[in-house]
Amino acid sequence: MKAIPLAFNTLKEAIRDKILYVILVFALLMLMSSILLSTLSLSSQDKIVMDLGLSAISIFGVIITVFLGTNLLHKEIDKKTVFLLLPKPISRSDFILGKYIGMCLTQLIITLAMGLAFYGVLAFVAPTEVSGLFGGTAQALILIYLELMVLNAVAVFFSTFATPIMSAVFTIATYVIGHLSNDVISFGKLSGNPALAKLTEGLFYVLPDLERMNLKNQIMATGASSEVMLGSIGYGLLYAASLLVLSILIFDGREF
Repeated sequence: MKAIPLAFNTLKEAIRDKILYVILVFALLMLMSSILLSTLSLSSQDKIVMDLGLSAISIFGVIITVFLGTNLLHKEIDKKTVFLLLPKPISRSDFILGKYIGMCLTQLIITLAMGLAFYGVLAFVAPTEVSGLFGGTAQALILIYLELMVLNAVAVFFSTFATPIMSAVFTIATYVIGHLSNDVISFGKLSGNPALAKLTEGLFYVLPDLERMNLKNQIMATGASSEVMLGSIGYGLLYAASLLVLSILIFDGREF
């Protein structure tokens, strides 16, 4: 598959980017600071560390997605490297897929690094309970990474036709609305305006329902069933695949 070399090249480029390390270090410091914050509570220190830790991993994962994804194609076009790659036996679909897979590999490494730091903090705060909590937090981390995969696809999609700044704005807006999708459709129904209700319903079906992957509270309380996990994973992968198809179609129509 010709996209694989491009994926590893994208990974190498991302690893060489110094600002990526700044974001990662800041995220790790946030995880460590949860130890200090947990001491302010007389009970449920492990719960505080889990909430803060998982939230930090999710938020900084989104920041990295916006940083990487919105400059994805712009760098190649700006540096003229796209002109060297596309005339070779590499299709535009391979180019898009390679960039996307490279982003996902970068996110996987960063998520694993933050996950290891998270479990280290959790083991320090609640060493007797960490083994029992591992299953639930592992489920939450899987869904966080799945959400980042979807946002990677969103960033790639917008980067095929928008400037880096606009791509960043659109990606962040999609993230925010994706977590408020149920509230948006409820607002449309309560407004009493049929046109607004149709608009919000359309947004609900077009934009990703990221709350499907935000189950950490449920997971921490009772755990998520295999049906719920598989449903969320299937939805996320299908949505990401659909966006990649649209990205390829748009990129195929561009002239360089």
